[in-house]
Amino acid sequence: MGKRPDLFTAYLQCSSQWDGDYGPVVESRLPVYFVIGEDDEYYGAEPSEEAYGTLRDMYSEEGLSDKEIDELLVLDVKDAEYFESRGVEYQHGGGNLFAADEEIMGWLFGKDKMHY
Repeated sequence: MGKRPDLFTAYLQCSSQWDGDYGPVVESRLPVYFVIGEDDEYYGAEPSEEAYGTLRDMYSEEGLSDKEIDELLVLDVKDAEYFESRGVEYQHGGGNLFAADEEIMGWLFGKDKMHY
């Protein structure tokens, strides 16, 4: 994402951490949805929270309103109940649940980068 965000309409980061540059994403106004379990055994939620905060701050510095930023960024930290109610105990491995989540996938496939 930090190298060629222009190749994408939107980005869904699941159970991971941001390892690239933020600048190109902000310049391209690429919509980003972060989703992770609050107790993800591999990363924990903190790296996603930090990346979200960094992008939010950068957009704010660019002069975007909170409403405009909310159209571009989502931070979705799932609690234990989300996983347990779906029969999953291991949150990191349970990240595969996100691909079947209608709200998450609806956001991803409903984005049109040209409107930003």
